Amino acid sequence: MPDAAAQAAVEAAITSRRSIRAFLPKPVPQAEVAHLLDVAARAPSGSNIQPWRVYAQSGAALKRLCDALMAEHAAGITPESEYQYYPRKFFEPFHSRRRKVGWDLYGLLGIGKGDAERMRAQHGRNLIFFDAPVGLIFTIHRDLEQGSWLDYGMFLQNVMVAARGIGLDTCPQAAFMPYHRTIQ
Repeated sequence: MPDAAAQAAVEAAITSRRSIRAFLPKPVPQAEVAHLLDVAARAPSGSNIQPWRVYAQSGAALKRLCDALMAEHAAGITPESEYQYYPRKFFEPFHSRRRKVGWDLYGLLGIGKGDAERMRAQHGRNLIFFDAPVGLIFTIHRDLEQGSWLDYGMFLQNVMVAARGIGLDTCPQAAFMPYHRTIQ
C-alpha cells in the first residue's frame, strides 16, 4: 500500500516546479547544494556510468563567471554552440508553442513585439542566472552518445524536483551552450 504522504510530497514537488527568472539573494548553504546533488544522482543511467558533472558556483566565483559571460553579451559576441539544442527549422506544432511561450513571457515583462533592445537585455539575464545565489553548470563528455544525454536529462529533472522538495526553485536553460569556452 502506497504511503499517501510520501506520494503527495513527490507530486507537490513535481507539480510546483517552475522556471523562475528572478531569484532572491538569499544564500543557499553549500552543504544543501551538495546534498541535493547527491540525492539527484540516484537518477538511472546506462550501466550506472553517471555521465554528468556539475560545477556549482556561488559568491565571487559566480560573479566572475557572470561578468565574463555578460562582457561577451555586451560586446555582441554569441559564440557558436558545439551542439544544436533546437531544430534548425521549427515546424508545427512546436513553432507555435515556442512563439506563444516567448510572447507570453515578454508580455508579462512588458516587452513589446519588436523591442529588440529589451529582448536582448532580457536574454542577458540568462547569463547571470537570473540573480540566483547559486549557479550550476552541467556537463557530459563530448564523446558520449545520445543515451548519456538521456541519462543527464533524468539527472537534471531529479535536481529540479529535489530542489522543489526543499523549497528551492530552478531555471534550467540552454542559453549557456554557446559560451562553453568561457565557462570552461
